[in-house]
Amino acid sequence: MKLLHKKGYTLRFSISFLVIVAVLLTMLIGMISAVQVSRDSLISSYLQSNSQYAKKLASNTGDLLSTMKQNITSIAAIVKSGTRMDAELLGHLYQENRQYFNSIFIANEERVIQFTSPNTTGVHAGDQLTSQASLLATTSKAPFISNPYRSKSGRYIILISAPIFDRGGEYKGFVGGTIYLEEKNVLNTLLEEHFFGNGSYVFVVEKTGHLIFHPDTKRIGQSVLRNTVVQQVLQGSNGAQHVTNSQKHDFFAGYAYDPISSWGIIAQTPVSVIDGPSSQLIHKMLLQSLPFLALILILGWWLASQIAKPLHILAKFSDEATLNLDKGKSLPDLKSNHYEVRLLYQSVKIAFKNINQDILQLRDEVKMDGLTGLGNRKSFDSVMEKLTAKHTPFSLILMDIDNFKTVNDTYGHLTGDEVLKFLAGLMEKLAGDNSLAFRYGGEEFAILVKHSDISYAYQIAERIRTVLAVTNSPTGEPVTISLGIASYPDHAREIQELILKADQAMYQSKLNGRNRTTISEAH
Repeated sequence: MKLLHKKGYTLRFSISFLVIVAVLLTMLIGMISAVQVSRDSLISSYLQSNSQYAKKLASNTGDLLSTMKQNITSIAAIVKSGTRMDAELLGHLYQENRQYFNSIFIANEERVIQFTSPNTTGVHAGDQLTSQASLLATTSKAPFISNPYRSKSGRYIILISAPIFDRGGEYKGFVGGTIYLEEKNVLNTLLEEHFFGNGSYVFVVEKTGHLIFHPDTKRIGQSVLRNTVVQQVLQGSNGAQHVTNSQKHDFFAGYAYDPISSWGIIAQTPVSVIDGPSSQLIHKMLLQSLPFLALILILGWWLASQIAKPLHILAKFSDEATLNLDKGKSLPDLKSNHYEVRLLYQSVKIAFKNINQDILQLRDEVKMDGLTGLGNRKSFDSVMEKLTAKHTPFSLILMDIDNFKTVNDTYGHLTGDEVLKFLAGLMEKLAGDNSLAFRYGGEEFAILVKHSDISYAYQIAERIRTVLAVTNSPTGEPVTISLGIASYPDHAREIQELILKADQAMYQSKLNGRNRTTISEAH
């Protein structure tokens, strides 16, 4: 120690220390850049996916409510036609509509129940309704969807009603269909399959900010108006943002407004889901970099007296790289007559090259779906933008696996993943050389068919659908898909409108019985 105090640190120690600092800084810069690229990409992906998902669910919910209103109006038309209404006939009508309503009743102009089905609702013929919703039904004399309220039976419900007029146009009462919000209902059926293992879920609010659907049924009826996303969606906005909810949890939320019901649909994913991929990336980069770091340290200590100049170059390079995290800068050329100096330089160059390759690989991987190997939603959007920018005609085929939730529930999520990969392989095999296949999200896929008319796209869709319907999947039996097709520019000239057209056509395939292809109607 006395010798050390008199002479200070040796040059070899000082230079080796600086080499270590330079290399570690280079590694740190690469890791920070890679992690930031990963986090930004994941955040953008979750916000975009949830926004699109909320829009899709809002569209489906609006279509569902329109169908329910039409069915109630049809029952009112039966009464108007002069058909004798009785408990038995109403029971038959309820059986035909039980997938939509928890109960159906007919009340006269005095709001007295005439008939009701089923008979287990706690409300009986002869009872008089006292709710504000029933009063509005008789005073407005028009079809409407009520706000949630406590009914005469004590249930928290939504009323969908249609007026009854006789042939002379005189008002005779109304037909009402109910949704029991705290029990199994049509909203559960539509939305309950949209939950995932990463903590994502969907909830619905009515126009005063109260929950009418939530995975935790105990929260139904609670006000969440303080949530900024709820405030946005109830103003009629669609979009996505990072939000802290009413229970102080952070989410990536996408939201969409349904103008038919004035409801807001919110799909959200916990912020914590991006922590896992970031940690895995850091771990991977550390494992790949450690061997090179060890080599550099050993050579640096051995040849310290020969590397003063390379050290200066490395330090300067690290300083410049700190100011340009996102630029793939190369290590500057270094000329030296010393073999040891050249070897150290090459080791540092290799290490930094590998870090840059990891970053480039990461940027490529965020455009590919990790499960199926197809292009993901980000690459789908990119290709769509390029095709429309060049005004290249193409057709969009959207498809969704029928009853996929049943596959997951029956065979497990691992088999469900195998089914997704099975469909992806079939798509690539049958779609043709002029087509591009993508995983659009969840169990939904897309194919872009360039330079083709709608009939050729229909042939591709039917080819995939028919082969899939007769081929055993990883479940041991065939699965089916529903498809929708729209073409650019025949059906739409804007990307979002084209996607909506194809999605509506696909949803029509679902409504028509599934396992079929529907072409969008021309605008």
